[in-house]
Amino acid sequence: MTEASEGIRPERVASLSDIIMPEHAVVVADRRLPQSLLARLPHPLLVDAGEKLKTLEGVGTLAEHVLQRRTGRPLTLVAVGGGSVGDAVGFLSSILWRGVDLWHVPTTLVAMVDSAHGGKTAVNLGSAKNQLGTYYPASRVLLVEEFLATLPVAQRREGMVELLKVLWLGDAGATWALHGRQIEQLTFAPFEEIRSLLGPMIDHAVAIKRRIVASDPREERGLRTVLNLGHTLAHALELTTGLSHGAAVAWGMAAGIDLAAERGLPSDSAAQCRDTLFPLLTPLPELPDDSVLHAAIDRDKKRSDGHLRSVLLRDVGTPSVTTELSAADWTAALRAVAARFRGARVRTALTTPRAASLRIEASKSELNRALVIAAQRMGRTVINGHSEADDVRCMLRGLRTLGYAIEETPRGYLVDNLNRGFRLGDEEEERTLFVCEGGTTFRFLLALACTNVKPTKFLLSPALMRRPHDALLRTLRSGGATIEEFHDGSGQGYVVRGWQRMPQVFSVDPSQSSQYVSAIALLAVGAEAPFTIRLLGDPVSRSYLDLTYAMLEQAGVEIIAHGDVVALNQSDRLNEKWSIEIEADQSSSAVWNVAHFLGHPIETGQKARIPRQPDGAVEAYLIKLRDARRAPQEIDLSAVPDLLPVLAVAVLSAAGGVTHPVTFTGVAHLRHKESNRLDAFAASLRAVGVNAEVRDDGLMLHPSPPPQPDALFETHGDHRLVMAGMLLALVHKGDVLLDQPWSVAKSYPAFWDDARRAGWTLQCEGC
Repeated sequence: MTEASEGIRPERVASLSDIIMPEHAVVVADRRLPQSLLARLPHPLLVDAGEKLKTLEGVGTLAEHVLQRRTGRPLTLVAVGGGSVGDAVGFLSSILWRGVDLWHVPTTLVAMVDSAHGGKTAVNLGSAKNQLGTYYPASRVLLVEEFLATLPVAQRREGMVELLKVLWLGDAGATWALHGRQIEQLTFAPFEEIRSLLGPMIDHAVAIKRRIVASDPREERGLRTVLNLGHTLAHALELTTGLSHGAAVAWGMAAGIDLAAERGLPSDSAAQCRDTLFPLLTPLPELPDDSVLHAAIDRDKKRSDGHLRSVLLRDVGTPSVTTELSAADWTAALRAVAARFRGARVRTALTTPRAASLRIEASKSELNRALVIAAQRMGRTVINGHSEADDVRCMLRGLRTLGYAIEETPRGYLVDNLNRGFRLGDEEEERTLFVCEGGTTFRFLLALACTNVKPTKFLLSPALMRRPHDALLRTLRSGGATIEEFHDGSGQGYVVRGWQRMPQVFSVDPSQSSQYVSAIALLAVGAEAPFTIRLLGDPVSRSYLDLTYAMLEQAGVEIIAHGDVVALNQSDRLNEKWSIEIEADQSSSAVWNVAHFLGHPIETGQKARIPRQPDGAVEAYLIKLRDARRAPQEIDLSAVPDLLPVLAVAVLSAAGGVTHPVTFTGVAHLRHKESNRLDAFAASLRAVGVNAEVRDDGLMLHPSPPPQPDALFETHGDHRLVMAGMLLALVHKGDVLLDQPWSVAKSYPAFWDDARRAGWTLQCEGC
């Protein structure tokens, strides 16, 4: 086989400065690349990478800018970016003056191992991906190592999916030589740790892809189709759930292994593939109905005579193409593997403590309040801060379902109600909301739904249904809202029809949750008239109520509190533009503060400028724990009860210097969280050998438990307990077995990514 038939052999260079561009080159570069790298390119045309670039309109605009630089031959277009930049510039190169010279300088691992090779260019047609394209190989492909050094972990993982896919297709030996721990290291370790291993793996994967492409350069014989392993389902997931390409391909590969195993893939080969793929899987978002997935799969362009073409493995290194699978087969396999993933236990250990610098997402507590406030304000509201936490995504979806227009921006969210017209519609038309597992999301949206007579159906999970909401329901019903509980074929929850006229006085019992008061107080933004709230008792977690009041006052609500009465009134500032900076989530940061206290070199890299969040006080409580070196301590957590799990782990390690028992008080209402957090946490600690004594209002712990690495630490699906379980691996200096580890996505979707970057490993049992 000649090199010409295989395509241009890529060149590896250490630095962008090592590339000498032709004088007649026009460089097209992704504007999001580091400025230090862009500065070394000769007068680049900067473009916004993404699917909008891969359209006829996007390519047309790009062509106009290129022609402003050069109006005749010779011309070399140099694509510096990821797959979308390569696709768009490649497509333009093939049609501009019927073909000009093309160089690829891929800047992502995906592009380095996949899209920069093979000569395929493509643009989208509407929502259908890659419908228009050409075969147009680049004359040079340059792989620049320093782009890998600056690549964010999320993008490196995307590339590792494509790299692993190619190894599965063409090299059984290399696949069998790998194991999940190596893939995990290649994905999450600092580049300097993996430089010597990753470079040769890229070369090897590219060589495999070039051989496959050379066997069928223009996809005329069907041999090249095997490169679509995982993609039949992946494109449907991208279209219907918003998953990134790499994450979607990983799930497509996972479902494909199940389907292949049912059709003869040897069990040891299936196990090997699952082991190497596990570190690359990310928790799936909520999946749409099967009918939606089926339609998305069936519209895929990889069809033959009306039949869906699917790529499966007969064995590692031996792919095959079949038309025997339907869209229903793929969705069933996806749901099965996703359920197995969610329900699996994982074994975590701290193997290589690293001084990673983490960037924590914006606070979900602040964001959820800001979104509800912004939805009701008439003035333009700019929210700077973003989170992929399940609670925030569900809040955003719920507000939109209720009719509030909220736009996502690169920096956060935008609401501009001055330009919003009146929404007319059938008052009897029922709206349905599924509010995930978030108590905050449900309670805030429940109160907001009561401001409209249009019926709203809230679907709740069984765990959320069991949590206490009665005090808030009583308050809303006494104001004139109709709230009826239901259990039927659609699930369980409440159907709400709001009041005709908003009450002037609300009486609220906050003894179980301050969220009941916050939910009512937030209505002051859109209220037609002032109203008052009467507190029927002392609020628990008062600091979170103070957070609500502070944000309302910033937005333009006047608040006067006197004793148990709080008066809320609108001001003219609600009609003005308002910008709010949402700080990093302090509950997420708290776990790393505790890890640092226990001797880990981690740095969150962020300090709150405005200390609004109660969990920002974690360091003050860690200082109090140091007093337990001298004598037993009692620490009141009534202001920050949610910190109990991570602070408790700090007690258990000799590294923290704690040598006497510590009793935490003020945490009784933790029995009404995602789990019975107080009693469940104590039981989980005892199961791994910790002496934990539950009190009516607290928990007493003794330091230095004996390590029991084979015992299961049950998380009860509680995100706070997952964080505590991970910290136990630091305390025990060995493996800790956890269940339901992905429930942490409720508040901190990147938690396990950050843990792996910091040196923890994760091994799945039963995936």
